[in-house]
Formats: sequence, C-alpha cells, structure tokens
Amino acid sequence: MRLDPITGRKVLIAEDRAGRPNDFVSAEVVQPTGAASCPFCVGHERETPRPLLEILDEQGDWQLRVIPNKFPVVSSGADSQKEKSSGLFTVQAALGAHEVIIESPRHFQDFTDLSLEQLTSVLLVYRDRLRHWSVEGRIRHVTVFKNVGYAAGASLEHVHSQLLALPFVPDVIGEEMQCAVAYYEREQECIFCRLLREEFASGQRLVCREGGFAAICAYAGRQPFETWVLPEPHAPSFTELTNDEAKSLAVLLRQLLRKLQTQLKPLSYNLLLHTAPFGEAKSSCYHWHLEIVPRTAQLAGLEWGSGLLVSSLAPERAAKLLREADG
Repeated sequence: MRLDPITGRKVLIAEDRAGRPNDFVSAEVVQPTGAASCPFCVGHERETPRPLLEILDEQGDWQLRVIPNKFPVVSSGADSQKEKSSGLFTVQAALGAHEVIIESPRHFQDFTDLSLEQLTSVLLVYRDRLRHWSVEGRIRHVTVFKNVGYAAGASLEHVHSQLLALPFVPDVIGEEMQCAVAYYEREQECIFCRLLREEFASGQRLVCREGGFAAICAYAGRQPFETWVLPEPHAPSFTELTNDEAKSLAVLLRQLLRKLQTQLKPLSYNLLLHTAPFGEAKSSCYHWHLEIVPRTAQLAGLEWGSGLLVSSLAPERAAKLLREADG
C-alpha cells in the first residue's frame, strides 16, 4: 500500500492482478460520427453556440474555437444565493460556466497529432480563459479537462477539451490546497517542490524533462501509467504561464502522450489541470500541475465499497517503460 505524498490517499499496488483471468472481452465502443455529421467540424458552425473566442489563420479561417457547451452541467443564469434545506437535504442552483475548446478544424485529429504551434495555442487558450474567469467575482476556480477515448468518457471524437468555471473550490483541489498550506506552514517550503526534488534525486519515476517542466509517474498512481507534469520552478497558478513556457510544455506534453500511445493501444485517458483557486489568501502555497490518467481499468466493488484504489503496475516499472518508449 502506498500513500499519495500530497493528500495521503491510499493506493494498493498489486501487479499480480494484471494476470488474473477475465471472462469478458474488453473492447472500445466506437460509433464514429464522421466529418459529415460532426458539429465541431468546419462548415457546421451553426450547429454550435456562438463562439466566445476564435483563433484565425492568415486567410481568416478558424483554427481553434471556444464555445459554450451546448449541454452544460452548470448555468450562468443560476442564482447562487438560492439554497434550500429540508432536514438533512440541501439543494442549491448550479452556478457557473461550461465551455468547450475545439482544438482543430480537422476531424479525427488526435491531440498528439497537433503541430507544436497548434498545441502551444491550445495551452495559451487554457491560460487566457483562466485569466478571463479569474476577474469574474463569483468564480473561485476553473477546472480544465480532456477526455480521450470511450473509456475516458469522451462523447465526440473531434479533438477538444472542456472548461468548468465554478463559484466554489472542488473537493479535490480543496484537499490538495489544505495539504499544501499545512506542509508550507510546518516546513516553510512547497510540498510539490519537495516532491520534485526527491523525484529528481531518485530518478526511478522520472519520465522526461523539457524546458523547466518534468513528467513523473505518480508514486501512488490511481491507474497504471498515471503521470504528472509539473513546472520545475514554483508556480501556483496556470494563469502565470508565459508564451515561452507554453512552447516548452507543448514539446513535453506531445512527447509524453506519444510515449503513452506506444505502451497503451488504444490510449484512452483523462488530462486534468490542477491550478490554484482564485482570490485565496494562501494560494501561493499551491503548485499547478497536469495529471494524465490512462483509463486501463474500471472501478469495481472494492473501489466503490472501500474507497481504496488498486493499480496493477508499479510506477517505477511504468516510468522505465515510458523512458524507453518512442516519443
């Protein structure tokens, strides 16, 4: 059993389980829409809401669009003050904004097939949308995430990410913040910076480094090959990302994802951006990072019943495989 060095979350590493018998055939459920019916493709702009942002090429054709999600999980018109309670039960309007970042006009184009210029543009749009919401008084946190593949929850093939702006700090970020603040007050240093220093000294879980960024297989990864990407200098918020840093991050991210594709075919994964909340007095204790979680196994009775997570591959072995893989 391992404890996550940031939150203390318990994870069981049980490599023998990878060889257990399985009566069920695992297969990707693929229902390709094709460019002709894809709402994100060029020519189908009327099928989506009006864009919040577009990046155009020299000919005036869009290369990246940010649109409101047509099927949002939160509402910008909700009244955050309307909370109703009845005994143990509380309900509140879901205030916020839900956006889709369409990262290319091309259909079937995987994230790893974007040019470095395109990938850099995507990262800068992440940054700029966070900056936009950081000055909106009601919003306290923005989550950016990417679902790739059916197993990761993707509903459309066309390359895209999503952004959720919320008037509260999600529990996952709140827990990391609480642990980061407690560690800083006790040790007078960032716990993520300490983590990087120890990972560099060991080298066992280090996958690659590029231009001030490092990719490491998580010590207590929830799934095999779970990998974190962190800036090496201390940086609490993704809003601080510079243009040059975005270029370096794009290089590392594409290299890492191609390595994962070499090891996992087909590759389904969730990419998650963890960044400091807005307007928090102690946000400087936090350290933004990306978490890439390949979806190689489903949660079953043990996980749902106990809250324990089980990984069938030690991160040290995963890191070695990724270091040796083509990127």
